[in-house]
Parts: sequence; structure tokens; C-alpha cells
Amino acid sequence: MPEKLFIHVDLGDGTTVLAAQLIVDDKLGRFKYGKAYINHPRAFALDPINLPLNADIHVKHRTRDTPAMFGVLIDAGPDEWGRRWLTKTRRPPPVTQVEFLLAASGEGVGALHFTANLGDPVRQPPERPFENLVHLQHIAADIEAGKEVDRALEHYFFHGSGIGGARPKSLIEHDGREWIAKFNRDSDLVDMCRVELASMRMARAAGIDVPDVDLTETDRGPVLLVERFDQSPNEQHHLVSVASLINKFNITEIDESTMSYPGITQLGKRIGHVTSDLGTDVFRRMLFNIAIGNTDDHLRNHAFMKRATAADYSFSPGYDIVPQISLQGSHAIAIGPFGSSPTTDNIEAAARRMGVTDEHAHEIAGEVLEVTSTWRDYMTDAGIGASDLALLERCFALHQ
Repeated sequence: MPEKLFIHVDLGDGTTVLAAQLIVDDKLGRFKYGKAYINHPRAFALDPINLPLNADIHVKHRTRDTPAMFGVLIDAGPDEWGRRWLTKTRRPPPVTQVEFLLAASGEGVGALHFTANLGDPVRQPPERPFENLVHLQHIAADIEAGKEVDRALEHYFFHGSGIGGARPKSLIEHDGREWIAKFNRDSDLVDMCRVELASMRMARAAGIDVPDVDLTETDRGPVLLVERFDQSPNEQHHLVSVASLINKFNITEIDESTMSYPGITQLGKRIGHVTSDLGTDVFRRMLFNIAIGNTDDHLRNHAFMKRATAADYSFSPGYDIVPQISLQGSHAIAIGPFGSSPTTDNIEAAARRMGVTDEHAHEIAGEVLEVTSTWRDYMTDAGIGASDLALLERCFALHQ
């Protein structure tokens, strides 16, 4: 039995319109924009490469490694942690891609919303009061431990399927702003909430556009708060990951011609990002990831954003920028033409491919090194102890 999914887009100022329909069967998915949306003065392509704004039926074949689903829709759905959350807390649990999108509609990243029927209203995001934080921590800990979730906490279950990776998290409101609340795991080698806090502060000091971060303490431990950059008052901004733009569903599969930092720059130019700073921004983020040992820099951790008030896509702020203690070595994507190893020759060649002059590249490197050379100070200020600093040291071994 084919599954139907209706895709709605928030265009800003509280205006949500029906944009497209997806029909999925056991062989392929068929996506088609609605005529009214195509003719809307503020309409835009949800994926400017794979789903151009036209009246065609766009087809996605199902294979062993690829779902019959366009990546931009998966970007707007629950991440790995969100899927675990929904599987544990929904009865019956979602199984198919369409069911996960419907279950998490309004809870994912970006401006897309989903309904099962044409006449169904778009579900408004629930209230997520800050006072629920400790209850959400409790549920997250039970899910991490493989325990049955307390059904008495049913009214908290819809408060966030999360965005951005496999770490336990939820969504929360605090000081009139929307935040992603990230929790520690019992299996973490170091206090990852504090480590990410310090890393994001370093990234900003190094000239990288990142969202605001904060840390709050509860009786169950620290919680990292990362402000949602995909939202602003009365507006939701559309995002599409680089992995989705290049049709890569296996984030561990290396293709150096596209899955590279220079490839991100070229991709941005293809989808209409005309700012001359794009290569510089990508190069700076690449150097910072090398300097802090963030080797889990796969292409789902890089995205382009279509702001509600903008006519074009732009490089999104950085997110999930954190050292990887157990993943040191080569990066998840290629640094430059010589693969994923962060050698000097590879970095210099990457800079040239991004349109960054040697002089400017060395200037950016100096700015990044000035910050990352004091990483111990940032970690200590975030509350990281001596034993955790010792484990983190090898992550910063390449910062010079």
C-alpha cells in the first residue's frame, strides 16, 4: 500500500503553505510540487539540485542502501536519537520513513511540516517549558539504558525529537528563546556537555558563525543548551544538508570529488550562494575542525540555509563541532585533493581550490591557532577537570 505525505513550508510571518506531495511505494518515491506553490511569489526549491521548482514528478528509486525518500525531507525529520526516542515512546512505534516524519512533524530542523492527509492541519509545536528539563533528562537516561519508559511521563514525550546527531537531546524554551538541550551519557569518556560548550566558545572566538550556547545544572548533571539557529521570532528557516544535496545517505562513504571541504564550496556556488566569503568560511571551519580533532565532520554536519526573508541559500552556522576522543586520525570527509589526512600540502591545496590565497590562508590559520592553542583555558573555564583534559590532549595534537 503506497504511503502519502503532504509537505508544508513555513514562509515566515506565520505563513505555512502546502508545497508538495510525496507518494512512496516499495520501489520508488514520487515527489511533486503543487501548482499553487509553484506560482506563489515566495516559493523556493526545497532542494535546488535534486528538487528544482517545476511541475515535473521527481523520482527517487529504492535500493538496498538508499530509501525512496529525498534527503531534504529526512533532514527535517528525527535524527538517530530522535528515532530512538520515538520508537520507545510512541504506541505503536513508527517504522517507515514516512511514519517517522509524521510522528516528528514540527519537532525537526528547518521550515518543513508534514501531514498524512491533504485536509489535515499543520501541527503546531508544543510548549516546551524549561521546568520540564529534568523530566526529559530522566526519559533520556532510561532510553539510553534500554529501560522501559515511565508511561506516567506521557505528557512530556512529545516535547522534542531533536536535531543533529546521535547524542541524547530534546527541545526546550528558555528566556523566550528556543534551544536544543543536550544531555551527557553514562558511557561518555569525558563530560561532553562541557566539552561542547568550550568548543563552541572557541569556534566563535576563531571567527566561525555558531549559535549561542549556555550550560545549566540539574540534580541529574549538566545540560548544554544550543540555541536553534533555524528559528527566529515568527520565522522558521529552511535547511538542507550537504549530504542530501549530493545524494549521500551513507555518511561513511568517501567520494573525494564531492565529499570534501572544497566540494562544499563548489556546491554552495551551484545553488546560488554568490558571496565571495564562502570559500573563506568553509576553509576556516575546516581548519578549526582539524585543530580541535573533530574528525566526525561528515556532510550531514554541514548545511545550507534558506532564511525566510532571504532570496538565496547561504552557508549555515556551524553545529556539532566537538573533539572526537575515540575517532582520531583521518577526517570523515576529504580535506583536499590528497584525501582526508590533514597534511600541510593537502590543506594548502584545499585552500587554493576554495579560492583562498596563500597569504589569506596563513592569516586564517594564525587566527585559528591563536584560539586553539589556549584550548586548556577554554576547557577549564567550562569546568573540565584534569583527568578529562588528559584524555582530550590527543585531540588537539594536530592544532599546530
